[in-house]
Amino acid sequence: MMIKYKLIALDIDGTLADSNGRITTRTKEVLHRVTQTGATIVVATGRRFFTAKPRVLQLELPGVLLAAHNGAILKRLDGELLHHQLLPCAVAEKVVQIAKELGLCPVVFEGTQDEANLLVEDYRDQLDDWQRGYLQENQAHLKRVDDLAADLPGDVIEIICVVPTEAAHEIAATFQTRLDGQVKPILVILSNGHLAFLGLSHATVGKDLPLRYLAKQMEIHPSEILAVGDNYNDLDMLQFAGTGVVMENADDSLKQQGFYVTASNDSDGVAAALERFVLAEDAV
Repeated sequence: MMIKYKLIALDIDGTLADSNGRITTRTKEVLHRVTQTGATIVVATGRRFFTAKPRVLQLELPGVLLAAHNGAILKRLDGELLHHQLLPCAVAEKVVQIAKELGLCPVVFEGTQDEANLLVEDYRDQLDDWQRGYLQENQAHLKRVDDLAADLPGDVIEIICVVPTEAAHEIAATFQTRLDGQVKPILVILSNGHLAFLGLSHATVGKDLPLRYLAKQMEIHPSEILAVGDNYNDLDMLQFAGTGVVMENADDSLKQQGFYVTASNDSDGVAAALERFVLAEDAV
């Protein structure tokens, strides 16, 4: 039998995982059947490797690959680094300066080890409760510096700012314009709907980057790639893949871009899509 899809790329939050962060038995069973066709599974997430790995381990698929930080880092689950693309230190310093001018509190992610460091300044009263909680959760990997624009140790993975959702696209465009396309703004609207993560990475970074690398290594065509996601940071891989699938719980604007819409993450939407496109006898 000809394998129609040789590479399957899946987002985690809002896609593979349900609203409780769990991957259902049905989804796991379907993914095991998919790997038996010979397809490679890559989980592509905005999360760090360290926080994504426990969720991916739920799949019980030892051969799965993990693309973290929106594709900037590609690893095997044992931590072997396959591919990465860092943001040059000089550009990162400019990103920090612009972020601070805009009244934002940038968090710099640094290091290709499994547990990336978070570099911050003392933002004191500038942080809201959500941001304060996020930094508290990551206390173990947090490093405070006096001046991010001057104290970066070298090239970094990405810089994250939390921004109001209604201004997110405008702020993203500001960074791109002021830095003359040297950075890639990547947006993730958070589940509360009011806030968004704005990631600023190397201009070539996106969830399509590890797919392009793997396609070259595996000598496969984009038409042999299927991608499933639910948020704006999934757009690059959805557009690169021969078949792009969005979840029913995705933002309406994503669902209106011509991708196939599957069921929600709480209704085994990934399993339904894989059954339709990969496992059906007459898979289209």
